[in-house]
Amino acid sequence: MKTSKFVITIGACVLLLLTGAPVWGAKGGIPGKPPPSDDPPPDAVVEDFYFWRWGHMDGPHDSSKALGISRDGFTAVGSTVVVDFQRAWRSDIDWAINTNLDGDTIPPLYNELQVQEDIGKIAPSRPSAAFAASDMTEGTVDGCPGYDKTDLSNLSLDWCGSLPVGTYDKGEVTYGIEWLLPVLDAEDGYEFLNLTDFVAFPDFGGGISDMQVNDVSVDGSILVGTGNVKKGLRAFRVDTVEGPFDEEGVPIPVQLTIQEVIDDVEGQTLQYSSAQAVSADGTIIAGYGGTRNGNKAFVTIFEGTEVDADGNVVALLTSTILPKIPGGRFAEAYAMTETPEGVIYIAGRSDSPRGPQACIWFEGDDPTTTDVVETWVVKGLGGLSKKKLDSVATGIAYRAGAVDGDLMVVGTSQSILYPSEAFVWAGNPVIEEEDVPEDEVIGYMYDLEYILTKTGAGAASSFGSRWILNEATGVSALGDRIVGWGTNPEGGIEAWVVTGYPLEELGPLLSYEE
Repeated sequence: MKTSKFVITIGACVLLLLTGAPVWGAKGGIPGKPPPSDDPPPDAVVEDFYFWRWGHMDGPHDSSKALGISRDGFTAVGSTVVVDFQRAWRSDIDWAINTNLDGDTIPPLYNELQVQEDIGKIAPSRPSAAFAASDMTEGTVDGCPGYDKTDLSNLSLDWCGSLPVGTYDKGEVTYGIEWLLPVLDAEDGYEFLNLTDFVAFPDFGGGISDMQVNDVSVDGSILVGTGNVKKGLRAFRVDTVEGPFDEEGVPIPVQLTIQEVIDDVEGQTLQYSSAQAVSADGTIIAGYGGTRNGNKAFVTIFEGTEVDADGNVVALLTSTILPKIPGGRFAEAYAMTETPEGVIYIAGRSDSPRGPQACIWFEGDDPTTTDVVETWVVKGLGGLSKKKLDSVATGIAYRAGAVDGDLMVVGTSQSILYPSEAFVWAGNPVIEEEDVPEDEVIGYMYDLEYILTKTGAGAASSFGSRWILNEATGVSALGDRIVGWGTNPEGGIEAWVVTGYPLEELGPLLSYEE
């Protein structure tokens, strides 16, 4: 069962503490340079740039991880290890960071306030995890107005149309799932009903029951993910409004066969596939699949369905196999964003002669020819260690007008000190540095811990120096909120959220002094 974009590290997590004076770290994010100064800058870049510890659910626990965030940045989702299995949770970010009971500058984010709502209750004592959530379509630009966020004694949560998606295990069957209603206030013994409290998809029919929803459209109606057939993994798309539906009214996942067609000539067909990301309107899907020669990243346009001669519903797709970095053996797509004009950018990783590295794909001029040919091109983003590249992008955002470049990518990378650290890359989608106009910048890649420290946001958050931010798992569409997990000062695995990530130029502030 998937528990992050890659692996879940089982650790130890203790009750959330937000006290203690900050201690400035001595490690940085760019290899081959001196460490940053021990002295913090005098002021944070922006007042709202903040790091939040996100605690854990109630009960015996070992770790918590934030695994995704909605496009509007209002909903975080993830899983917490309770006893010996994972359990899905959801969190209203704006509500959580405004639970200021004592008038202090840092809210007491203990889970007695239900910072992490236990949505795994639909399958008591069974593993579950949430990976994404739709937007608060019934809310406002300020989030969900449906309940009084200051009245903690009479808390009654309202999701305002935001629907988490993920997976849950029920005995021998693993379901893909979309949660429909808050379950926080349900009484013990309440029987959660499919199609009323949640929608669950058992399998494709006759296949292996191992389903997982990885992403959801902005309105919650289109879900994409991965299931199993007898021949291996198979990407799927579910339309909860238009169907198709089975005799009980449960939406049927439509399998996606990824076949590239160039100039009306059929190309390669992926033997297996996994849908990882979907566009806001649910029509464009990205992911990866493979053949015997390794994984290949793909993007496909959903153009409807038809019924074949055997009575099966078949997806009509226009698919493209995305290019690898020259010399690489594999590529995988994990995230997608789009501009207000509908331009798509995709993020993931590609192997390269220097090792696997985070990358982005976008449509542009084919760099292999002097002819004017529009195609998908790939740009490697490097990593936090120059000795060995091992990085992957798990989230991407388009920030119109940002000084450091319109694109922002988050993920995880091997660094000079740790096998996995959260990074932020910001820049413009250019292929080579020499192609950049003088009035534009390539951007930067730094580990997020270093950014928090050097901008002063870490000090404002009582971040301290003993956190290791292992993985950034998602970013809001505007790039202002990032979620992930890390190793806290007590040595446990804990979810975190960063808010107010600035659009200002951070490059000079983050540069090392020679």
